Amino acid sequence: MSETTKQVSGQRAGATAVKSAIITSKTDESRQVNVAGGFIEFRYYESILQDGIMGFYVFADTGNSIDKKTVYEGLPLTGSEPFDFVAEDNFENELKVRLLVSKTAPLSDKPGKSAMILPLVSEAYAINDTKNVRKFFPNQKISDHVKSLITDFLLSVKTLDIEETSNTLKEYGLNRKPYYMLNTFAKKAQPSGGEGKTAGYFFFETAEKMVFKSIDSFFDEDKNPRKKSIIYNETPDGNKDDLPAGYDYKALTYDKSNANVMEMSKMGAFSTASITFDPLNFNFKRTVLSTIEDIVEDVDEAIEPLTTAAKELIGFNANLIKEFSRTTMNFLDTGAFGETANESKENNFDFGGIYNQSIMRYNQVFASQVNITIQGDFSLHAGDMIFFDAPSPQGKPNTENDEIDKQTGGLYIIASLCHYITPDRTLTKLCLIRDSFGRQGNHAKR
Repeated sequence: MSETTKQVSGQRAGATAVKSAIITSKTDESRQVNVAGGFIEFRYYESILQDGIMGFYVFADTGNSIDKKTVYEGLPLTGSEPFDFVAEDNFENELKVRLLVSKTAPLSDKPGKSAMILPLVSEAYAINDTKNVRKFFPNQKISDHVKSLITDFLLSVKTLDIEETSNTLKEYGLNRKPYYMLNTFAKKAQPSGGEGKTAGYFFFETAEKMVFKSIDSFFDEDKNPRKKSIIYNETPDGNKDDLPAGYDYKALTYDKSNANVMEMSKMGAFSTASITFDPLNFNFKRTVLSTIEDIVEDVDEAIEPLTTAAKELIGFNANLIKEFSRTTMNFLDTGAFGETANESKENNFDFGGIYNQSIMRYNQVFASQVNITIQGDFSLHAGDMIFFDAPSPQGKPNTENDEIDKQTGGLYIIASLCHYITPDRTLTKLCLIRDSFGRQGNHAKR
């Protein structure tokens, strides 16, 4: 249950201009129908934990849409048709996205009029289900393998936002799906400068691009400049003149929750052990990493200080943990890729270091979570950085330094978003996360 929940009514979020919602026949590209005229509702989703974008479009099918028939009959609409949606928010930001109709789902079916809901998925999502990776990936940087998977297997023409990795890897496709391979590479990727410190990437899709970036880069404002500064107070419907200096707008709803520290510990957020077996010499090796100062003397390696979004990583009572809390076991692939005797003896991947580091980092990034609703803003995307402030529980609802929540306020990244559009209003729901606690920086700084 959320630690704090606040909500207000009377939200001021004007209607969005839906320019077009065109469905194209999958057998005849010249047959198209614009269903924007019967528009009822559109929900669009992005997430750093979601491989592809998705949405739901609801419209009234009047029965005279195409060839004097309903869209369902006249197109006909049976699934996998391209769906092109274009809308503009009240900030003049445009949401332009192509999706595919995954199936048709009538909401009502009355003579002369019916309501349809169209579940929508990305083209890459659909292609992933029909494509298998049967390829050997040579000893190259993981970021190069990712480019190949996105362009050659997912056939994406979107802009690529791929952060170069520092480590290389050999891998067989083994008839696996592209998404599976991309997420496998994400867990094994290490950014430049991450050696001995951190690892782990996120792969996901937005309306504009395909993203493969390190966890650390998302929380680094130099690499991921903030998009907006947002504040919540008890009068989010006030006049624009009431907006405190340095903020772009006010949140309409606000809800915060902190991670379960005990569960984080169980999943290896603070200390992990990796046991590997080398089939070449039948050796077992244990590697332990830890962020807890009290037990670093008993581990193989302590994690160096990280660049975090806020002041410090979540703490844990060291008296409750005396050694590693999570163990992974892996077989090394020594000898699986070498063309010469010396290459056959080389280890292809560092499970004890990189894989353990990524486990810890993935479990740290959701330490603090804030859910807010704002007026529709199509310029925002999953992975963007936001500065958010809320009033102190003991202070007045303004932004004086002694009256804002110094524990909750600060930089976050957008873990997921939903644009909710109806003929009457447009809202954007944001789930904001970060790896640490304590307000750091200033809301007015860009």
